Amino acid sequence: MKKLFILSAMVLSAAAFAHSSVNSQIAEERDYYQFQKMILEGEEKSSFIGVMTSEQKLYIDALEDALEEMPTNKNVKASLKVLNPFFYDLADQLRVAVLKIKYNINTSIPSDLVEMIKVELLKAEPDRRLIYLMAAYQDIINLAGHTDLIEEAKKHKIFYDIEAEETDNEETIEPAEVYTDLFYGTPDITTYMNGEYINSVKVIMFCRLNRLYPCLMTLKDVNGEIVRNADGSLWTHPALASSARGLPSYVRNGNTPAGVYTIDSVMPTADQQISFGKNRRMILNFIPASQDESLHKTLLPLSSTISNWWKSGIVARDIGRNLLRIHGSGKINKDPTTPYFPFMRTSGCVAQRENTYSGIKYNDQRVLLDQIMTAMELAPNYSNEVKVKGIFYLIELNDKNAPVTHEDLLALGIN
Repeated sequence: MKKLFILSAMVLSAAAFAHSSVNSQIAEERDYYQFQKMILEGEEKSSFIGVMTSEQKLYIDALEDALEEMPTNKNVKASLKVLNPFFYDLADQLRVAVLKIKYNINTSIPSDLVEMIKVELLKAEPDRRLIYLMAAYQDIINLAGHTDLIEEAKKHKIFYDIEAEETDNEETIEPAEVYTDLFYGTPDITTYMNGEYINSVKVIMFCRLNRLYPCLMTLKDVNGEIVRNADGSLWTHPALASSARGLPSYVRNGNTPAGVYTIDSVMPTADQQISFGKNRRMILNFIPASQDESLHKTLLPLSSTISNWWKSGIVARDIGRNLLRIHGSGKINKDPTTPYFPFMRTSGCVAQRENTYSGIKYNDQRVLLDQIMTAMELAPNYSNEVKVKGIFYLIELNDKNAPVTHEDLLALGIN
């Protein structure tokens, strides 16, 4: 009998989302690693993987990552070769077709899939995720001879959302007043998710467009007050939001997208410590989709609702990115010349420094967890880590090639 790992249903109302996010994230991560184990060990070579759309997508996620990370494992490519996703969501059928082209199993997209995509593209409002994936994969699709598909997809305005994400220049940088207003004027969140996040913190992290350079976190406590050091100075905390593969934020395992997220507790255990470090990792969730992104806008001051800095997160959400975390690392950065030293880059998560460098012992995930618990008026201990909760803002300041510092915030009027 074939092994099936069924994910919890993820068709959730907005009001129920926050309550269910922790369990669904735990289940999603567990099943992702189970799928990857099956692929690596050659336990599953059936075209029938999963019965739910979310499960099918997760299997392809695991397969795509295994192909990238362990290309010499013969079971990985064999799993891709036999995968026939004829009953999968159309966007995931395209993902499989692109992977088969990329890894030299096929030279083109199957004709029946081409016809189904053409039918979808003729709709006034085709599947957004399909359009985003076509934009992200357009080089591979064009090289495979399907330029007509790309030209048809380009007739839809949303195709160019991806192109906008690739335009990292000064025109994409908001006026300083927008960032200052967000820091000082983040709205109260009493109505968001029926008050689920009333007793929570706000983490505001400032990054560069060039994510090779470390970002800087600031914090507002459960009462909305700015967290400061004992001497009254602004409390800040370094972090990194950089893809180890150098990929843009709309691509799986790309840079952590700029935008707004919720922090929803921690994973149950500090497992997989080589990848995630010795402390439990915090769970980041995208803000659920809503009409005109009204849920997003309840978490933003007016000056941000009419700007674009937070929309990278929407594109990343709608293209299907997942499993975002804040975590440390058991890996050692052996190259002190890297701009992010002593951080380790990740698969798209927010990284914390860990391990010992030049006699200095770093354990920044521990520092951050304790500071958030303190800001929530909780004792900073292991049992209270599961209560960690907040709104997380990731902002790209400018294109300067340097770590974000306190002086950068002072220049914005943030002190």
